Amino acid sequence: MKRITTLLLVGVLLTIGFIPLHVLEIRDVRKGKTVFMQRVSPAETFSITFIHSVEKSPVTDYFRIDDAFRIVLYETAFRSLNTGLPATISEGQTLTRTEKGFRLSILDNVLPDIQLWVDDRYAGTLEIGGRFISLAALAGNTLLMVRVRKIPLWEYAFRIIY
Repeated sequence: MKRITTLLLVGVLLTIGFIPLHVLEIRDVRKGKTVFMQRVSPAETFSITFIHSVEKSPVTDYFRIDDAFRIVLYETAFRSLNTGLPATISEGQTLTRTEKGFRLSILDNVLPDIQLWVDDRYAGTLEIGGRFISLAALAGNTLLMVRVRKIPLWEYAFRIIY
């Protein structure tokens, strides 16, 4: 009886371990290593803020996770309309002037992933769930890839522990 209970418990744990979940993953592209992972749900939002390399002013891109667990860029905020920053709008976009600069609303720009070069000089920051995470602190000055990935619960638990 004890053996059956043990086998049943092991079977349940193995089954639970294969429950799929979706995570926002940040990978150091050059090293092929995951440096950040957090579970995400549809409608969840996050942002990435950095200092524009030419204008030396902050730019924030706002994203949400859609029902298909894709990354959707829906807005960009910036201070000026100068070099390398949006100065014209396309169909479906709205440019609004605010106290802090400008906000460009974008109509559902679905991205398979986000690749960005992170450097201490540009202060890249991820904001998700009220947490602010320095991107350079995750992996140093390197190329990062942000994506949503479907993984089994056991992998998520393993990465959280280690």
